[in-house]
Amino acid sequence: MSEQRRIEFLVKRDGLQQATEWVRRTMQIYRRAVLAKGHFAHAYPYRHRFVVSYLEFKRLLRAGSTSGPT
Repeated sequence: MSEQRRIEFLVKRDGLQQATEWVRRTMQIYRRAVLAKGHFAHAYPYRHRFVVSYLEFKRLLRAGSTSGPT
C-alpha cells in the first residue's frame, strides 16, 4: 500500500494536524525499529520495507503532501 494513500485516509478521517503528527511518530518508530538489532525490522526483508516507507513519509512531509486531500 502506498503511504500516500494511507496519509490521505488519515487526513480525511482525523484531520491534517493529527495525520501529520501520526506521520512524524511513525517515522520515529520505524527508524528506531530498523536500527535495533533485536527488532524484526532490522532484518531482511522487513528492513527494506521500513526504510522505503520512512523515506516516503519524509518525502511527503517535505512536499507538503499532508496539506490536505488530493
